Amino acid sequence: MGVSLLELLTSEVGYVYYLAVLAARRGEGIGALLLDDALERFHRSQIRVVYGAAEKDNAPSLGLFRSRGFRVVERRELGYADGGLGAWGLRSRMRLVHGERLMGKRLGTDAARKE
Repeated sequence: MGVSLLELLTSEVGYVYYLAVLAARRGEGIGALLLDDALERFHRSQIRVVYGAAEKDNAPSLGLFRSRGFRVVERRELGYADGGLGAWGLRSRMRLVHGERLMGKRLGTDAARKE
């Protein structure tokens, strides 16, 4: 029905590398369950920052990430280690393709997890 692929980029940074649901099963909450599971796994592993990406015209995927507190990461933003969500030095490992929007979220506190 669905799949998520997760990757540790550093000891503090996780990446939702791939999240997909069969077209016939979309809209049933499967993507949300997969993303929630990924965030919980990263949280238990003491990951501080999580990134994900979706094509800029994929409103449902972008909306799912936003509903879980992710926001678009700007290219010139402060790096994650400096208080921002900039992915300096990590983007090439994320396998981003043209047209994808990088999104990020800080973990670690209950408030950050519920954003």
